[in-house]
Amino acid sequence: MDDRIQIESVLNNLVYALFAHGGQAETSGRPSDFGNLVVFDNPEAVDTIVKAPELFRKNFSLISALGFSRFNTNDQDWSVRRTITQDVYLAAAKPAQQHPVAEIFAACLSSSDATLPAIQQALFAASMTIFYRAFGLVPDMAATLLLLDRVRDVLRRLQYYSWVTPTTAERGNAIQDARAVVADFASLLMADPRAAAEMDRFRSEATDIEGFSPVEEFVMNFFAGVETSVTTALWVIDRLGANHQVQDRIHAEVLSGDAQTPYTDCMINETMRFFPPIPFLTREVGADTVLEGRRLYAGQLIMVSIVGVHQNPAFWSNPRVFDASRKEFLDNSFDRRAFIPFLTGPRMCGGARLGRLEVREAVLAIVRQFAFSRADDVIRFDYALALRPAQGASVSVSRR
Repeated sequence: MDDRIQIESVLNNLVYALFAHGGQAETSGRPSDFGNLVVFDNPEAVDTIVKAPELFRKNFSLISALGFSRFNTNDQDWSVRRTITQDVYLAAAKPAQQHPVAEIFAACLSSSDATLPAIQQALFAASMTIFYRAFGLVPDMAATLLLLDRVRDVLRRLQYYSWVTPTTAERGNAIQDARAVVADFASLLMADPRAAAEMDRFRSEATDIEGFSPVEEFVMNFFAGVETSVTTALWVIDRLGANHQVQDRIHAEVLSGDAQTPYTDCMINETMRFFPPIPFLTREVGADTVLEGRRLYAGQLIMVSIVGVHQNPAFWSNPRVFDASRKEFLDNSFDRRAFIPFLTGPRMCGGARLGRLEVREAVLAIVRQFAFSRADDVIRFDYALALRPAQGASVSVSRR
């Protein structure tokens, strides 16, 4: 079996198992085991974990070979890194930015062919433009798209080797490829004087961090922001294709011109509930403790299942059913601890507001311009840290 096929198979099967596992811990009344990890999917316990970053620390294992950023560091290191980018994300998500963001998605999609791969490419181009613009930059689109694909491929391999012990050669090759893609990203950025100046700003604000790499910080922020936003929009497309009645209702709502779009917003929320962009995360226990009756030891790795939190039957009605008109969202009656696509607490995603803005404007532009249908309703995953629909899904596209 080809290594790439094997890696994709193992990781996708991991996610399928996680979906099958969702909610079982609540049913049993205790957290359960997933491989050699204790998995927590009770929203109350997960809320405790994510709001205690000193006790439950980020640990990304081999994924850190791609570099260090606000996404995989702790304590003061994380605090300094957060400061570098947080104001940028907040400014990019202000209400005044809604129209420019909408225009970027509309323009990219209007020039796209009516095929799923072309729409995916257009969504990535739009999201990349928005991310770079937030930092006062303009991407070299073709070269940056290729680097994005390479980052995802490297992340997939690093994630795989975090679960399946690599040989010395495999580990070395994966780390070498990770460093190579960061180096190529650095070359591309530094070729633009504006990007080089922004990297100097990053560096000047991180003088207290030994060995700080502004490019590593930028690359991981870039991948996390762009990949998760586009992934959510792709899952909305997938679900619209599976339900023509829902698609027609949302299309009518979008064309109405009303500022309030409750069914579209509900569809987006339900998509993020059912298909969280990051389906799970791991944490390292910082000191011996007890949670939900399980004794945990310093240095132990545990799993937080976002899928499980979002499918917990004590917090959701029929949680294993994708419901585009989910009452909890339409009524705004859901427990915030049970819906955490951007996490919560002090380590909540810093780009959550911008991500929500992007996804909403992407979906509005998509629904205005295209119609979708599916030949089947078989859900297929493509997992590489973030969870995309699998390529080759039976979605057909027509331009409205």
